[in-house]
Amino acid sequence: MSNSTQPTNSEVNNMSTIEILFHEFLQNGGEPKVTDFKRHLDQLIKTDIKPLCSRSAKTSTGDNIRDQIKARFGGRGAKWVFVSLDEIKPTLDELKANDVDVTDYEEFIKAEGKAWIRFAAPRLHNNKLCASFEVRTTGSTVDHPKQLHYISIDELDDKLETMAGTPHSLRLEQIKVEEPEVEEQQETELTEEVVTVDETTDELEADFDEEINDDAF
Repeated sequence: MSNSTQPTNSEVNNMSTIEILFHEFLQNGGEPKVTDFKRHLDQLIKTDIKPLCSRSAKTSTGDNIRDQIKARFGGRGAKWVFVSLDEIKPTLDELKANDVDVTDYEEFIKAEGKAWIRFAAPRLHNNKLCASFEVRTTGSTVDHPKQLHYISIDELDDKLETMAGTPHSLRLEQIKVEEPEVEEQQETELTEEVVTVDETTDELEADFDEEINDDAF
C-alpha cells in the first residue's frame, strides 16, 4: 500500500471508521506506520474529541440534577436541615467507631428530638447520586468536611425538614434547664407564707376580741 493509493467508493463503504481515518492520514502525507498513525489519532482526540466531551458533560442529565440539588440548598439559611434521630444514628455510630467524640451533639439532638445537618455538595455514594451533609459534632460554626451524612436524592423530600434558622441562632447547642419545676416550687413557698400570715392575723384578732370582752365585764 502506498500513500497515493486511494480506495474506491465501494471499498470505502466496506471499511470501518478507523480504516477510513487511516487512509485519510496517508492521503495527507502520513507514513504507513502504526506509531505515526497512533500519534495522529491522539492528536485528533485532543483537538476534536475532547471539546465535545467537555460540552457533553456540562449538558448531561447528571449535571443538571447536581445543579438542581445545589440550587435547592443555595438560598440564605437553606443549607441547614433537620433529620430524624433514626436517620442520623448509623452515621453517628460510624463516627464513634472512628473515635470521634459525639457526646455533646448526641445530648443536644436528643433534647431537641431531631438532628441538624448542613448541606455540603452533591456526591456519588454507594453508586447513587446523593446530597451530602456535614455532621458538625463539635459545633455548628466549625467546618466538618470529612464528617458526612448521605441521603439519596430521591429521598430528600421524605427525610428532610426545613429549619427556621441556624443551630446557633436557634440556641440548639445549649443545655436546657427545666425551669417550670423551679417556678412551681417558688409558688408553693409563697402560698405557705401567705397561709402563715393569715393564721397569725386570725390569732391576733381572736385575742383582741377576748380582751375587749373581759374589759366589758
